[in-house]
Amino acid sequence: MKAVRLSAKERAIVRKDLRGIWKTRMVRLTVILVPVLLCFAMPAFYLFLAWMVPETELEGTRELAAMLPAAAEGLSERQLMVVMISRLLGPMFFLMIPLMVSTASAACSFVGERENGTMETLLLAPVSLRQIFRAKVTACLLLSLITELVSLLAFSAVMAAASLLFEVPYYLDWSWAVLILLLSPGVTLFGVTFMVLISGRSKSSMEAMQTSGYLVLPVVLLFVGQLSGAFTLGPGLLLVLSLAVAAADAVLASLASRAFTPEKLLRA
Repeated sequence: MKAVRLSAKERAIVRKDLRGIWKTRMVRLTVILVPVLLCFAMPAFYLFLAWMVPETELEGTRELAAMLPAAAEGLSERQLMVVMISRLLGPMFFLMIPLMVSTASAACSFVGERENGTMETLLLAPVSLRQIFRAKVTACLLLSLITELVSLLAFSAVMAAASLLFEVPYYLDWSWAVLILLLSPGVTLFGVTFMVLISGRSKSSMEAMQTSGYLVLPVVLLFVGQLSGAFTLGPGLLLVLSLAVAAADAVLASLASRAFTPEKLLRA
């Protein structure tokens, strides 16, 4: 989608959608609990284990860290566990968050409005379908990107403590730069546009969110591929993935914009 300035009417729809999305309990819990669990609680828990468990009981960590030869050299088992959190678990969690938040918010914005019977009123407003589509997508993207920023701050705080306690380099590197600046926003837009496409076939927002659960599978496969030693998610591979997701975003955004019609929006 082209980056254009929103009109006053579109900004009003964005504010209305953000209020409506936030009032939905399921989405609100997703926005709050998913980042807390994935980017704060779980990393903090693993770091606590690395700190408390005797190092002799962490010998299996070195076997898993064999897929990170550069990071494994000269590090203790405790330090390896910190590196694995930042190189393996962190990226997977950080890709799940935009998918889960964007699809949940989009389900509420597109399907939920039809459920609540307010879509007819919106379609009768003096605003074009294209403006409605752009405003709704913007609202979902905005909420997702804010959630990602909060998640990044939470994870960064945990990893800053880990760097001090375990005397390892800070986790931010070129791989994380590509992940944060390119891949994660692309995945966010993918989740929103995918949800728009299936909204016409979903009878409820809950059904739409359940269908979107399949989007998490590629992230899990990436994680499994790393654990198996098939590949390492370095800056180059992440950049290729970002370009592939961007191309998919362009196709999905075009298809979603065409599918955004009154007939499909009002379909029961």
